Amino acid sequence: MPIVFLSYRRNDTGGEAGPLTDALQYKLGQRLVFRDVIGISPGDQFDTALKKQLAIAKVVLVLIGTTWLGELQRRLTEEGTDFHRVEVATALREKKRLIPVLLRGATLPPPAALPEDLQALTKCQAITIRDESWTADTERLIDAIGHPYRWDLLFIRTLIALVSIILTVWKLVPQLAPDLAADYGFLRGFVFTLVIAYGLIESVMAYRHFQRLKRLRERK
Repeated sequence: MPIVFLSYRRNDTGGEAGPLTDALQYKLGQRLVFRDVIGISPGDQFDTALKKQLAIAKVVLVLIGTTWLGELQRRLTEEGTDFHRVEVATALREKKRLIPVLLRGATLPPPAALPEDLQALTKCQAITIRDESWTADTERLIDAIGHPYRWDLLFIRTLIALVSIILTVWKLVPQLAPDLAADYGFLRGFVFTLVIAYGLIESVMAYRHFQRLKRLRERK
């Protein structure tokens, strides 16, 4: 289920939206990041799909380039639905965690330059991503969003830990306590105790991770 929704104008930050999506998907997971051109299947109703994905998103990234404000003001004078404006206004109204992402030297516009339904955007803490420090700035954004818990890595870590525990007991016990080397009941109990200790450590790490994610997602 997507937790990060990218909202942008193709004629403003379309060139940055692709690489940023790739970076987010690489770090957070492909299914946890939504961008319209890759997240909407052929034949789907465009507005319905956007509404559905925005509803389940936890974080909305609003990409703002140097032509963002001018394009918004131009669209205000034209008929037709401005989907980008609708996305941002909906995210603000539903109190989503919204992060303005400033690109190519752009700055947040003053509230007076925005329609009423977008003025709260200027109160959201923005993050700047610069070409010369793209990787570092993107990492800061990902850290601000919060990394999801990697259940796949948990399985790998657990498997490695089990093998390491068994090998360690098998190698060290005969050297440190030769009299117990043939006591299989003791060896099983020792392995079981170490496995329980490892499980407690993983549980504490997972709890701290989820608490940090909760605090990040509760930020306004």
